[in-house]
Amino acid sequence: MKKVILLFSLLLFTYCSGSSESTTSTTETAENSERIEQQSQENSQTEENNQNTAQSAEESNAKNNEKQESINLNNLPDVKEFIENKSDRFIVDFEDIVAAHPYVGSRSPKPHNDLQVYFSNSDPRWVNATKPSDYPPIYAVADGVIQMAQGNFSLYNVVDHSDSDPPWWHSAYLFKLQFAQNNGNIVSFLYQMEGYVIKEDRNFFADYLLVKDGQSVKKGDILGYMYVPTFDEMVGSMQGSSHIAFAIMEKMGPQEEQEKVPSMFTSEIIDEFSNLSRNPTEGWESTSYGNDWSRGRGLPNLIGWMIGPEEHMFGGEYLDAVYYGDERDASLDSDKVIDSTKLGFQTDTYIFNSHGKGNAELDMTFSRTEKVDFVVLTNGSPVTMKFIFKQDNGEERESKFMDKRPGQGHQFQYYQSFGFNKNTTLIIEDPEEWGWSVAFVPEGTPALIPGESRDIQPYCPPGCPPSPNPYKLQQGNK
Repeated sequence: MKKVILLFSLLLFTYCSGSSESTTSTTETAENSERIEQQSQENSQTEENNQNTAQSAEESNAKNNEKQESINLNNLPDVKEFIENKSDRFIVDFEDIVAAHPYVGSRSPKPHNDLQVYFSNSDPRWVNATKPSDYPPIYAVADGVIQMAQGNFSLYNVVDHSDSDPPWWHSAYLFKLQFAQNNGNIVSFLYQMEGYVIKEDRNFFADYLLVKDGQSVKKGDILGYMYVPTFDEMVGSMQGSSHIAFAIMEKMGPQEEQEKVPSMFTSEIIDEFSNLSRNPTEGWESTSYGNDWSRGRGLPNLIGWMIGPEEHMFGGEYLDAVYYGDERDASLDSDKVIDSTKLGFQTDTYIFNSHGKGNAELDMTFSRTEKVDFVVLTNGSPVTMKFIFKQDNGEERESKFMDKRPGQGHQFQYYQSFGFNKNTTLIIEDPEEWGWSVAFVPEGTPALIPGESRDIQPYCPPGCPPSPNPYKLQQGNK
C-alpha cells in the first residue's frame, strides 16, 4: 500500500563561542555573553516550537486515527448523501485501463448487472511485472468497512462455465466495501477481479489484496492490485478479456442482495468512463478485445443504461440513462448510435452505408451485378433483415440473412464476397428501435474486425482441469 509519510525534523541551532586570542576586552566579553544569552533564548523558543509542532502532529494523527476507527457499520452515512457528495475517486487510474462498459439494466435487450473496466494483456507494464505492486492499483471509492467472503471465496472465487460446451472455468478474487446504508440495509461496493486465468493455488491472490475483513478504510486508500496475465496464461474463449466487474450491492435479506447502478461518481469520472466505453484506447481491433466491450459502444455519456426501479441507487425509477443520479436523468438521451463509417473498413469509399433505428427500407443501386463485403451491426432485438433482389424481368427474389430473437444484445456480423444484383433493397425490421448500422464496400477491402486480431488462442476450452466448484461437480454427476 502506498503510504504518505510525514517527516518532522527538529532543527536545533547550537551557537559556540570562543576566542583564539589570549586576551579579550571587557566590552567584547559582555557582548559575547549577551549574544549567547540571546541565542540560548532563541534555541529554547525553537525547541518549544518544535515540541509544539510534534505535539500538534501527534494530536492530528490521533484525530485521524480516531476518525479512521470511527468508521463502522453502525454509523455508515445514508446512501442519499452521495446524491450531492459525489465521489471523485474511481476504482482504478484511467491510464491503467483500455476499455469499459456501463451497467446494462434489466430493460435492455440483454441485461448485464455490473460494470466492467478492461486491461491490456500486452501492456509492457503488466507483461514485465514482477511483484503485486507493479500491477494496477485498486482504490477505495469511499470511506467504509471491508467485507471479505467466508473461507477462501474472496481469494479463490470460481467463475464457472460448466454449462458451456466444452465446459471451462477461471479463478478470480473479490471483496466488498460497505460504505452506506439505506433504510437500515447495508449498501456495498463490489469489486471482482477477473483476469481469465486458472490458479490452482488457492492463496495465489492473497498478495494482491492489502485489506482484511472488518478493516476500516478511507476514500483513496489502495485496497489491492489487479493481476493482469499475459496472453500465454489466459484461458477461456477468444472473446474473454481481463477486467474488474463492479456494482452497488444492497442487502435485502439474509441471503439476498440487489445489484444497482453506482451513480455516485462525479461527472468528470463518468465522462472519462463513457469516452472509454465508446473509444477503447487500443481500438476495437485490440488484441485484448473481448465481446463484453461492445456493450458500451455507441452510447452517450452515462453510467447506467435502461435500468429498472430496483436498480436505482437512490430510489426506484424507470430510467433509460443514468448520469446525474437525480431527476435530471429522466430527460437524457439514451440512443445507441454507431456511425456506419466506423465499422472497421479501412477505406473512405463506400458503395452504400447507413445507420439509424426502427424499421427501414433501403434501396441500394449498384452500378452492376457484383460481389461486395459488408458489415451489419445491431444493438438489440428482435431484429430481422432481408434482401429483395429485383431481376431484369421484373421478378423479385428474397433472401433473409438475419433473424434475432428477443433477448439478444449487441451483434456484429461481417460478410465477404456476397453477390448483389444491380437493384437491391435491404429491408430492416427493428420494432423496438434499438438501432442498427450497415456498410457495403468493394470485395477485398481491408477490414479490422473486433475479436479477430488476437493471434494467441487461449488454451482453455478445451483443456481445463476439472472444476473445483463442488456444486457444479454434483450437478454434473446427476
